[in-house]
Amino acid sequence: MFPRKLMLAVLGVATPFAAVAADVYIGMLSVNEGALRLTRCSLGKPIYLLLSQEGRPLTEWPGASPQALEEKARTSARILGEFEERDGKPALRVERIDAIRSGESCHLDDWLNEQDASGTEP
Repeated sequence: MFPRKLMLAVLGVATPFAAVAADVYIGMLSVNEGALRLTRCSLGKPIYLLLSQEGRPLTEWPGASPQALEEKARTSARILGEFEERDGKPALRVERIDAIRSGESCHLDDWLNEQDASGTEP
């Protein structure tokens, strides 16, 4: 088939591109202990520490009001990032944050609570 050295060279060239595995994470932004977090919109509501490309915890992001986040305002966002663990807890190395929306929640229980408060049937 292929000579072994040629195969290793091809794998060596392709590996850096294959290792880039960013995914999309949708959830609610918040600030905890001075760093941005994302509570993912899924059944378990996992919470991710948001990291810069250099691996430092993010403290702000354009379009996300730090004051609103500290006041626990509902702010949803879509994040393109890579999963990693930091001190045994989930973290995301962020490439991009977009679709930032204040006053919206993507969690079903928040929506149900709003329906109860307004007195409407879901």
